[in-house]
Amino acid sequence: MAETWWDRSGPFWPLHTLNELRLVYIRDHLCKHFRRDTNSELPLDGLTVVDIGCGGGILAEAMAMLGAEVTGIDIVEKNINIASLHAR
Repeated sequence: MAETWWDRSGPFWPLHTLNELRLVYIRDHLCKHFRRDTNSELPLDGLTVVDIGCGGGILAEAMAMLGAEVTGIDIVEKNINIASLHAR
């Protein structure tokens, strides 16, 4: 199923929907902790994040787009390959 990670209408559609909520939650809490502006263009710039169990990289890629340096770790090699291809 790794090939369907990034299909928003595929079997992982609930994860894409949930990701929007969890990204805001994580961003807001990191910004509060590190005293950053949540409204800045790259509020996570300079932070290093590890996404354990990253799957196809949905959350990892979203956090990277907010400026974080993200390392995604997953037990399934095919998921890492999909995440890497999508990130490119």
